[in-house]
Amino acid sequence: MHEAGLAASLANAIVAAGLETGGPDLRVVVHGGHDDPHDFDASLRLHLAARLPALDGERLTIAHAPSEALCADCARPFIVEVPTDACPSCGGAPLIVPRPERLELEWGAPCA
Repeated sequence: MHEAGLAASLANAIVAAGLETGGPDLRVVVHGGHDDPHDFDASLRLHLAARLPALDGERLTIAHAPSEALCADCARPFIVEVPTDACPSCGGAPLIVPRPERLELEWGAPCA
């Protein structure tokens, strides 16, 4: 699974920033992909926990950026927030345009 490789890169970034044991909440924004976001999130969390057992999973939020889709009925491109969003032109089902996942790690400064 490619989530293992993504989790390894993410773990390296978290360690490099010194955020593996405490600190601010972490947010991972996923761009791209074409699989079920819930399955992807679960797999990413599992692999990340294996890489960084000291990381408190409660500090980690995974968000998915909007994706590009094509309407299965009218073939118009449109942006979907969730993979089940209907075409705004005709109400047709979306065909998600597959793109490789790219992760962005975000964190805020801890409160003083």
